[in-house]
Amino acid sequence: MFKTHNPALLIIDCQKAIDVFSASERSNPSAETEIQLLLNVWRQKELPVVHIRHSSKSLESPYHESKETYHFKSELRPKDEEVVVTKSENCAFIGTNLTEVLSLSGIKELVVCGVLTHHSVDATVRHASAIGYRVILPANCTASFAIKLLCGDVVPAALVQDLFLANLNGEYCEVVQRVDFDC
Repeated sequence: MFKTHNPALLIIDCQKAIDVFSASERSNPSAETEIQLLLNVWRQKELPVVHIRHSSKSLESPYHESKETYHFKSELRPKDEEVVVTKSENCAFIGTNLTEVLSLSGIKELVVCGVLTHHSVDATVRHASAIGYRVILPANCTASFAIKLLCGDVVPAALVQDLFLANLNGEYCEVVQRVDFDC
């Protein structure tokens, strides 16, 4: 599965805010549990972990730093030695030091997980691919919300998730059902 000895795990926007972000239906309610399992394996193998935290510019957003919901979910809280990158855009590379952090560690391969697949995960995966990273996206470690179309119809969360994963797969990343360390 991996082509390098030190792939980094990027965990995107796993903050308390996701629980109040939208009243819409959400796909994969077990995403955070799956991410926690993956994070535990990553830590056991002493591989690099980068936690991406969203800091909204909008005071009304649950992702604004003044809100209690800005904080990481307890099960995915970074350890002291793990890197935290704070972003204010949808892409984790824009306006942050993420490229430098990865470069300093010689990282060329990323496993990206988190929320939301159709927001920050999508933007980050596309950008990472564009600047030369090999990206693996485990479907079990991501989630999407339903989307209301301009015509008023609602696309169910599971379909949103499937569409975004299918669109990213092959061109921007390799979508896998789960990360397998035995490959």
